[in-house]
Amino acid sequence: MNRGFRFHEHTADITIECWAQNLESAFEEASLAAFEVIMDTSTVTPSKSIDIECKGIDLQELLVEWVGRIIALVDIEYCFFSKFEVGKISKKTDGFELEGRVWGEAIDFDKHTTRTEVKAMTYADLKIEETPERTTIWFTLDL
Repeated sequence: MNRGFRFHEHTADITIECWAQNLESAFEEASLAAFEVIMDTSTVTPSKSIDIECKGIDLQELLVEWVGRIIALVDIEYCFFSKFEVGKISKKTDGFELEGRVWGEAIDFDKHTTRTEVKAMTYADLKIEETPERTTIWFTLDL
């Protein structure tokens, strides 16, 4: 099963459609797609890892929290990221939990090609569709 993402034009933002064989992999693709908007991830060596745990009352909130945390880490850790792993998404009585890890390196503007600043992932047009064959996610980034 293939994985991927594509960008769709949106007024002042960007809407992204991504897909993968399961929910965890689709969350990884969403992370990669968000970072491709920010910068060229092929210029980032995944030499430093950071563990991330987050919660959401539903899968939409969990995705917004996951991507939002990674975007915030750019400023907190002064790093760009190029590898994203969602180890497990668990259903709990009060919602969902995610355990993941991101890899990247310290920002180096001589090495890293930046594109656009992303303010946040929004709930506008946010949709997660799961089938036995694949999971597809549509989301919008506020630029």
